[in-house]
Amino acid sequence: MNVNKLLIILAILISQTGAITVKDFFKYLDPVPGANYVKKQSNIIISFKHEVNKNNLFSENAIKITGSSGNRYSYQIFATGEKDKYLIKTINEFTPGEKITVTFSNNIRYSDGSTLKTVSYEFNISNSEVNQNSLTGLENEIPLSLLKKLLEQPHQENDFPEAFPVITVNFSDNPAPGNILISNLVFNVQVPNTPHLIIMKNDATPVFSRQMGGQIFDFNRQPNGNFTYFSRVRGKYYELDTGYVLRDSFYTGNGYLTDLHELRVLPNRHALLMSYDKQVVDMSMLIPGGNPAALVTGLIIQEIDEFKNVVFQWRSWDHIPITDATHENLLAPEIDYIHGNAIELDNDGNLMISSRHLDEITKINRTTGNIIWRLGGKKNEFVFSNDPLRFSYQHGIRRLTNGNIILYDNGNYHTPQQSRAVEYTLDEQQKIVTKVWEYKNTPVIYGYAMGFAQRLENGNTLISWGATNPTLTEVRSDGSKALQISLPQNVFTYRAFKYQWNTSVTGIEPVNNLIPSGYKLYQNYPNPFNPETYISFSIPAVIGKTSSFVKLSVYSILGNEIAALVNEELKAGNYKVKFNSAGFASGTYFYKLTSGSFTDTKKMVLIK
Repeated sequence: MNVNKLLIILAILISQTGAITVKDFFKYLDPVPGANYVKKQSNIIISFKHEVNKNNLFSENAIKITGSSGNRYSYQIFATGEKDKYLIKTINEFTPGEKITVTFSNNIRYSDGSTLKTVSYEFNISNSEVNQNSLTGLENEIPLSLLKKLLEQPHQENDFPEAFPVITVNFSDNPAPGNILISNLVFNVQVPNTPHLIIMKNDATPVFSRQMGGQIFDFNRQPNGNFTYFSRVRGKYYELDTGYVLRDSFYTGNGYLTDLHELRVLPNRHALLMSYDKQVVDMSMLIPGGNPAALVTGLIIQEIDEFKNVVFQWRSWDHIPITDATHENLLAPEIDYIHGNAIELDNDGNLMISSRHLDEITKINRTTGNIIWRLGGKKNEFVFSNDPLRFSYQHGIRRLTNGNIILYDNGNYHTPQQSRAVEYTLDEQQKIVTKVWEYKNTPVIYGYAMGFAQRLENGNTLISWGATNPTLTEVRSDGSKALQISLPQNVFTYRAFKYQWNTSVTGIEPVNNLIPSGYKLYQNYPNPFNPETYISFSIPAVIGKTSSFVKLSVYSILGNEIAALVNEELKAGNYKVKFNSAGFASGTYFYKLTSGSFTDTKKMVLIK
């Protein structure tokens, strides 16, 4: 449908109803019309249904933002990477308690020259700023008093395994190849524990470890090969490259604190994150006997771009009633009614989220922000054809390559309490869900908090049991056990993952059988390059030694190590190594060869 036809239809609507709304012009708005509890630091995100003339949109009087207190807010508008989506940033923060009116004038024109009708909408800024402390996220899983004590631990990080935790392999029978990622934590300050990032083999031999000075959660490997973890002390996610060098950080915007439960880094360097948002709510208006000043925690889902701008935001306040919580005491002074713990980018580009306190998996339209469907909980839309137990206080959601979904069912409200990994087929058209596989351990394992279920490349499933021991179990499709590993009693890991990759050298090849007379670092080829280039070097024989330790690393123009290509003993010879620049920005880089007393550095240029 072209714009002229659209305007004719809108004219008919006006004649019939007397008015049109922003929904007639926009496919996405945040804050949504009528939104409550909006942060005073919030930006406005708009996405037009049809292409507009940017020159008119960026003109001075195209948009007017006013507050009920009489404030007129100046702003800047930015184009996002998505067509017809724009970010509006006010110069000053909104005033608490204000009703904000956003007016789009008829100065805005469509690309064919026709004009947008003047239209307005409103949203409400929170009356007061509730203290959103960094403990939010596990308050209903770990006693608050223990978390506060854990935060008082001194913060330091070391690349050596001081006070390395005891890790026990309880059972092993030909497990899937790969490296396991865990980070040890405790819920009891009386239990000795020094937090570490740990990558280990199936026999628990460390491949990498780093001592951390505070609680660490969600140590994971992202699709680009880099590693990420959430630092409780610093309140954000950090990214390490394949050489375990700090490269980036990820955090929520619009004034929200970053939650520890999930980070998904996308191929375009956007990231999906969540935040827990506390607001004072008069629950007496929703339920008889409700607290008139209850502290209620909602859920915020954000997509941030590579510059840390929020380009998509979904708030539970706008879509899910507080009374949808399944087991929360709605008369209590504090209510965590959602408690999200996982985000999955679905195959169709939309989002699935897991919400523990709803007993629900929710699918969200990533274009409009609307809910597509709700699975589980009070507002369940699906028929569970062969699993009347359903899932309870689940942790995690992933779409499998076969089209099914898998999750870790903590089972808090099952009778008896028992945790399991469960896989379902999902008919999203007929709204039928069918259990096709599950694993319950014998004897019973019950992890009341945290945990995850990961389907491995060979078809096995890695189950991390969360707040219990043993720590993880790998099982085959027939239910037979392939691996079981335990941390010490009362020492846990938030989630465990296993991935298969080469942890030493990627793409190193001997060039010939000749023994060089000296060290040599050659210019990379091709140069400039995109996305791959080869670096060649020569290592001579050393008297009395059969090999030499060699390190070849890539550095940014600021001197930060961004990739370790070689970091091992090599016999004398001529070698070449492939460097893949996927995920790196265009620019000048340096690569440095070090072996014994020899060192040499050369420059290369990446052009994308």
